[in-house]
Amino acid sequence: MTYKTIPPRSRSFPAALAFAAVLVTLSATTAHAVPLPTFPTVEPGPSTTQWYPDRYRPAGFANAGTLFGRNNVLAITIDDADADGLRGAFNGGFYNTQGRKIDIDAAPPVTWIGSLYIPSAWATTNPADPTLTRRSELWATLSNATDTPTWFPIIGFTNANGTTFNGGTPRYRVWDNVNGVWIDLAQPVAYDTWTNFSVTFTGTTIEYRIGTTLVHTDTDPTVATLTVLSDVMFQAYNFGYDYVANWSYAGYGRATTSAQLLAEFQPLAVNTSVPVPVGPLAPALSALAIALAALRLRRRR
Repeated sequence: MTYKTIPPRSRSFPAALAFAAVLVTLSATTAHAVPLPTFPTVEPGPSTTQWYPDRYRPAGFANAGTLFGRNNVLAITIDDADADGLRGAFNGGFYNTQGRKIDIDAAPPVTWIGSLYIPSAWATTNPADPTLTRRSELWATLSNATDTPTWFPIIGFTNANGTTFNGGTPRYRVWDNVNGVWIDLAQPVAYDTWTNFSVTFTGTTIEYRIGTTLVHTDTDPTVATLTVLSDVMFQAYNFGYDYVANWSYAGYGRATTSAQLLAEFQPLAVNTSVPVPVGPLAPALSALAIALAALRLRRRR
């Protein structure tokens, strides 16, 4: 009879589990992204868990599911039935901006993000055809120490002519709070893909980014008097004709960069039933999960 030597049971498995617990704890405490709800609504608000109207509610503001390679995509539906002249007490250009917001109340430094899908059809404009005009933006409210809304950082896309609305040049732009005008950006518009917008309130400046590229910085001294990111908004503009604007990656994070937030949101874009670790330690957690699975398999043998 021959005897098979049975190797001693590995003692590394409990240690690996302990190490996993440490990594999970660290990941939870160092994670940056705070995903915003996708996208329950409430009337009239305010709310920190549901999106409530700003200025005038759009015809639709709902989770459209998976679109253009991302999950939990917001669809803002603009309807000609809500055009100026048809809104009763809410007529006037002010209420052509239609969207919803959610309360945040985060002190600086803080970054918030949102990603707009810009179809190639939005590249075509015509001064004689107003049905082609589009506009949608990521908005926010910054308040001062007395909780007074003071500053409104805005970044987004439009193809509207600045005077006539119809037949404009498609472009990205930001809002100049000091002079009350739009600032057109030189960054070329990317079509049939997602444009990732982010804004960072450092406490003394406001930085606007497309992807991870810094495209504008607001250094006005008033910014240093602001104390809190009060809310985040997704808006579109009603020119009197129907269209839909799609957004994703709704979230924010304190003491973060736009690159960190985008890195954490990107795994959420994958439509999979297997949980994907997120956070700065995601690669280590993924590798550890594979190692633990191998150890379990060895034990079964």
